[in-house]
Formats: sequence, structure tokens, C-alpha cells
Amino acid sequence: MRFYKFMIIVFNFFTMAYLFPAYADNVASTHFISIADIHFDPFIACYNVAAKPCPLIQQLRETPTNKWAAIFSENEKLPSQYRQDTNYPLLASALAASKKMVEKNNSKFVVVLGDFLGHDYREFYKKYSGDKSFSGYQLFVKKTLEFLTIQLNQTFPSIDVYSVIGNNDGDRGDYFSDPNGKFYHEVADLWSQLIKNNVNRNKMQQSFKSAAYYSVELPGPSNLRLIVLNSVMFSNKAKGPNVNQAAEKELNWLHSELQHAKAKQQKVLIAMHIPIGIDVYTTLRLRLFTLVEMWQKKYSQRFQAELQQFYPEIAGVFAGHLHSDWFQILTFPNGEIPVSGTPSVSPIFGNNPGFKTFSYSNQKQQLEDYATYYYSLATNHEWDLEYDFNQIYQIGCQNCSIIHGMTLLQQTGLLANYYKCYYAVGTESQPITTKWDPYYWCAIRQINTGKYQECIK
Repeated sequence: MRFYKFMIIVFNFFTMAYLFPAYADNVASTHFISIADIHFDPFIACYNVAAKPCPLIQQLRETPTNKWAAIFSENEKLPSQYRQDTNYPLLASALAASKKMVEKNNSKFVVVLGDFLGHDYREFYKKYSGDKSFSGYQLFVKKTLEFLTIQLNQTFPSIDVYSVIGNNDGDRGDYFSDPNGKFYHEVADLWSQLIKNNVNRNKMQQSFKSAAYYSVELPGPSNLRLIVLNSVMFSNKAKGPNVNQAAEKELNWLHSELQHAKAKQQKVLIAMHIPIGIDVYTTLRLRLFTLVEMWQKKYSQRFQAELQQFYPEIAGVFAGHLHSDWFQILTFPNGEIPVSGTPSVSPIFGNNPGFKTFSYSNQKQQLEDYATYYYSLATNHEWDLEYDFNQIYQIGCQNCSIIHGMTLLQQTGLLANYYKCYYAVGTESQPITTKWDPYYWCAIRQINTGKYQECIK
């Protein structure tokens, strides 16, 4: 009798899988979305307005943030152009496309990988508001982040949105961190509203306030832990009070979180804004070709040591900052970890806007696929699939981890051509086509200056 009941259960499961493939896929996989470098810029509509201060900014300063969308809709009709940050029409379009993919894949959560605010935010604020006060600027930054939080909450009302701090996300300048300061406390209260799970919301609030990093256990069958880092404090450009002590404390905290994950037999996803490795774009722009690392060496070495110790627990690392579509392979003596970069929504560096969807296998506990969606500013002004990772890098490979496809990329050949094509999201705005070999190629596998120098020689 027990065997008969068991067979009925098995039969019902496979019947559901056959009749409802979407249901079966959601049981087998966890889908999620990554968005990066929104760089929202409310000042674009003021560029061609003669009046100073700009009437739009004056209206925004005087209006509650829940009414900002209506104001933008009246003042802006066309999306941003190349070499501009993200205006409201482009933001609304990107969020609508993301929502569509969430509904299509039944995605469980969204990660926003930092840099919510536009570039040179304070300079534009002073120019178009006429307000030179620091307190006025702080209030406008707070209202901008409130507005973006409202937009994200309205777009994803039933799933968690996990936000990452970026180097532009502050009210005291680029790359500035203020551990335990007022700004982190305010942002923790704000961004925690995007987390619907009460336990995770409270956990995020408590941890974020210290230095903008936190960890949550993702709901569902995936047995995943998401660790959100503040990698701005690891940057070579980091500044702020006690930022070095805070960075060391964060790495100690990371070690503890990875230990907890190992003890609970969890897999870990690590999200950050600034990735580890060589800043190829900046390096190539320097006249004397001085290698530029994105992190301070001591933090890079410590981070790599943590990953080497806990690499079996780490399913993947996610970052933004580079405004391009890239990946990295972190190689250790006994294994490899995939790193996936998400392209920016902002087209300020000449790229098309983009975002990514990911598929994680609950059974095999590995990232199995991702897809990049992009918005062509030069042609149809619609969001389309640019490429599916498995359909490019590992055609016909069944149940393979994305790290397998990444390792198939070589210096020359068809896959190299695809990588160069997709890097700047359907444009030629980056020098990768002429500098691919060895500069960009070596950065995929070599993240330390010594090994990178050996590779490019």
C-alpha cells in the first residue's frame, strides 16, 4: 500500500511537469533579475531650458515624491540619448521590461547592483536649483532615493528587491562612505521597504546601518544565502571617516557569514557594486599605461583568501559599475567561481541600456543560465533579448553550470567575437574590439596585477 501511494505521488509529479512545464521549471529552478547602474538624472529635462533655476527642479523640491512620476511624465517624453544618464522615460521603460520578465519567469527576487544616482549629482543640483546649501542638496538626494524606492516597490509589489550601495549613492561625494552615519541609517529604513519578508527586512535594517552591507536567507526551496557587500569601501578611491577600519570589519563579517553558510549547508550568492580585478578601461586611457586595480590590494588579497577557503559554498558573484556586459572566472587550486557583470541602465558611456535574468538550479545548486535584455537607443526603442548565455557559450550542454561555458571562451574564435560584440551591449562604445587581445582577455582570468602583467606580455 505504501509503495502504491508513493507511485501515485511520483506519477502526479511527472504529470504536473508534463502538463505544466512552467510549474516544473519553477520547482527545479530559482529565477531572479539583476539591474545595475540606473544613475537616475532628473536634470536632463533642464539642459535646454533657459530659465535658471529650472522650473522642473523647483517643482520637484516642493512636491512629495509620490507625485514626482506625474511631473516627469508631463515634462519628459523621450528616453535618454547616448552619453546621458537615465531620465524618467528610460527608467519607466526599464522597470516595465523587468517586470515583464519577472512575470514570465516567476522570478523570486531582484538585485539592484548600486549607483542609483546620476553622475555629478551635486553640481547639477546647484546649477539647476540655484540652491548652494548642503542641507538642501541632502534633502534632494533623500527625495530622489525615496522616488526610486517607490518606483521599484510599484514595479515589484510582491517579491523582494535587494539593493546594493554604489560609489555614486551618497550625499557627500563620489566614493564617500560614512560608517554608522546618518545617511546609511536613512537608506536602511528606505531600502528595507523593498523587502517583503519580515525576517529579512529586519535583518537588513540592522546590518545595513553600520556600513551598508547585509545578508539574508532567500525564501523558497533553493537554500540560498545572499550576501550584499559594500565594495565601495574596498576601492582605491574610497574616502570617509574610519573607512579603513570599517572595510576590515566588513571582511571579518564576510568570513563569519560564509562560515554560517557552510555550517547550514547553504550556497551563497555575493552581490556588490565595484568588482574585484583590473580596471581595463581606465588603464588603457592612462598615457603611461599604469595598471589600475579597482580594489586596494590588501582588500583584494583578503577577499580572494576568503573565496578560496569557502569556494564550494559560493555559487556566483554579481557586480555592476563597469556599465558593460562581462564575466570573470575566479580560479583557485581546487575550483572556480563565476562572476557576472550586469550592464547599466544608464547609457552615459555610449552603451545601450540592459539588465539580466538568471536561472539557478535548486537540485544541482549552481547557476545554469542567464540572459541579457537590452534597449536599442539607435533603432527600435524596444526591449529585446540580446542573447542567452547557454545558446552562445555552451550549446547542447545539458544541466551545465555557467562556469563551464565561461571556461570555453578563448582568445580567438567565434566565442571571442561574441564576447566582444555583447560587451558594450550592441554598440562599439568601448575599445574592446581593438584592445581585446591581450588587455580585456587577460582581465577575465587574471585579477592581480602581477599575473595580469604576465598575461598581457
